[in-house]
Amino acid sequence: MQSKVVVNTSSVGELKTACDAGLKEFLKERGYEEMHTHTDVKLVLGYLGIIFCAVDFAYSWKYPFSQTKWFSYISVSVYAVTSALALIYSYVVQRDTFFVGYNKAKGHIVSAGARTERNEPTYRLTLTTRPIRGRQDPPVYNSKPLEMKQPFAAWFHDDGEFARQKFNSDIDTAIEALFTKKTE
Repeated sequence: MQSKVVVNTSSVGELKTACDAGLKEFLKERGYEEMHTHTDVKLVLGYLGIIFCAVDFAYSWKYPFSQTKWFSYISVSVYAVTSALALIYSYVVQRDTFFVGYNKAKGHIVSAGARTERNEPTYRLTLTTRPIRGRQDPPVYNSKPLEMKQPFAAWFHDDGEFARQKFNSDIDTAIEALFTKKTE
């Protein structure tokens, strides 16, 4: 049995987070396995910066600062560059995407991104799909995004309880529309 989700209906951030989690859960129940590519890229960049700083720390521990300051300049610069690259990756590549999952049986990948506008209680969901790379037999789906806009009041009761069945029904309809959408 799924747990009851109750959020503060005055907080658009909490409402969006609950819907994002509900969509992830819905897609996982439908056989989609989450891909962690975005997280992996940011982790590699972060670890790379940390490794340079750790080597600098170890080097500075053994030798005086006057001998190691050149390496400190390099390690701080590498850390700054890798942090900046992770930030740029988040804003340029990942953007609003919070779920990328694949279903081997169906032969496609689904990406979900969501956003809200400040002080406007509306959930804007963008769904895209594409065939799994390397598959010769998948059905060809349109990768043109499907955009769905729904007020949070449709999925939350007055007391803040998440109406999971209504949400799942609306998302199921949106996903079906995504797969039947014709290329223009």
